[in-house]
Amino acid sequence: WLYEAVIRFLQGPLYTTPLMGFIDEHCAIFDSEDENKLEYTTVHAEFKALVERLLTDFLAELGIDSDTFTKLVGDGVHRELHSFVLTSILTVDDFIQFKAMMVKRNLDLTNEVLSLHAKLAATQAAEE
Repeated sequence: WLYEAVIRFLQGPLYTTPLMGFIDEHCAIFDSEDENKLEYTTVHAEFKALVERLLTDFLAELGIDSDTFTKLVGDGVHRELHSFVLTSILTVDDFIQFKAMMVKRNLDLTNEVLSLHAKLAATQAAEE
């Protein structure tokens, strides 16, 4: 039951909403240049701390400490669930994946703004 609960949590709004808020708030500093800025490391550390806090708080609500959870995940009783949970949690530590996610989100938000601006400009031109 624990795996199912963790998967529901990782896919649910109590987890995804704070993460998306964090990503949207901090992605603007990330660019696609090869050189990594020191502030990227700071933001990545804050992101990892947020994920850890969210997961730890969730497990505490279930009455499970992080050591017990780590042991259960390490045992890998349910292979497909084990893979999903590990992938979801461990990729948080991967700076390269984190940076790629932040760069992509920055680009997505920039494109949304440019698209809205173009639509607004077209609407204003049509009204004139």
